[in-house]
Order: sequence, then C-alpha cells, then structure tokens
Amino acid sequence: MSFSGFVFDMIRRNKENRDLFTLRRERMKDLQGKMYRKGTLQNPNVTLEELEKIEKATREKEKAETQYYLRATLIFLTVTAILAHTLVDIVALSPL
Repeated sequence: MSFSGFVFDMIRRNKENRDLFTLRRERMKDLQGKMYRKGTLQNPNVTLEELEKIEKATREKEKAETQYYLRATLIFLTVTAILAHTLVDIVALSPL
C-alpha cells in the first residue's frame, strides 16, 4: 500500500484553497473599492459636532477600559504574589 492517494488529495485541497483565497481577495478588493469611493464613507446625517462628540466618547471609553484592565491585572498579580508567598511559608514550615 502506498500513501500517494493521500498526497494527491492534499495537493487537490491545497489547490482548491488557493482558488478560494484568490476569490476572497477579489471580493474584498471590490468591497473596499465600493467603500472607499469618493465620499461614500461619510454619513450625511451626522454633523461635524456630533462626530466630534462620538470620537470624544469613544476615546473616553477606551481610556476607561484600559484603566479597568490595568487595575484587574494589578489585583490579580497581587493576589497571586500573596498566595505564592503563603505557599512558600507553608512548604518551609512543613517537615520533610
């Protein structure tokens, strides 16, 4: 018995995947072309002031999320350090 059937199947699947990749790339280029045509990304219903408010709110939200994750990380590291110190003390006190 040989494994050439498996090799040919793998080669066929690789070719199909390359074809699908090319097709997806062409579709994405078409979509980006439609999106980035002159003026299509701007929403005429949003004024400049509203857009500035949205951007400011987004920046504030990102800052709040960053602070939240930083605090959570610091709390996690503190608890981990305390537990590690406690375990070291327990191991040091226990007789071998």
